[in-house]
Amino acid sequence: MRAMQEDVMVVPRADLPMLDEHRADLIVGDAEAILESIATKHLFLPRPEAEKSPAFKQIIPYVVIRSGGHYFLLRRTPKQSETRLHDKLSLGIGGHINPGHDLLAGLRKELFEEVEIDDDFELTFAGILNDDSTEVGQVHLGAVYILETSRNVRVLETEKMSGSWVTREALAPLREAMETWSQIVYDRLIA
Repeated sequence: MRAMQEDVMVVPRADLPMLDEHRADLIVGDAEAILESIATKHLFLPRPEAEKSPAFKQIIPYVVIRSGGHYFLLRRTPKQSETRLHDKLSLGIGGHINPGHDLLAGLRKELFEEVEIDDDFELTFAGILNDDSTEVGQVHLGAVYILETSRNVRVLETEKMSGSWVTREALAPLREAMETWSQIVYDRLIA
């Protein structure tokens, strides 16, 4: 029996000309224009096609969980499907958006599949993450949100990742072990 094909949200790179000025950066100034393009110009492609075509950017909600001066740091295991990120540290939780979801609905779906948050939280948009310096980054575009909550958070997909709270100061020596998106978020929002 054949596995079901996953379709993922993409935006044609041609509809995001402002990315050329931000090759590896957290974009704040042009962020609203990019969000508008995501809302109005997205389409869905089979994931294997989207993973290989830099003509499209797959849209990934990327949620950084913070509690005061502590950050929820994840370690990805070899059980995750994205082999290019195995054993990397990550400051963000995210994933692909499938048909039937917009950006925020996709964010909530991915977030609550990966972690359980036992208390109220506040979600704030922080910017758009673009990183054309890696194979993964060339075909993905992150919508970064900061989620402020208590420290009552736990990983649900324990076979794919583990998580722990780390102080802002303790993140500095871990920066080089982070995936590139987390390095950019660390540099621009935390350090």
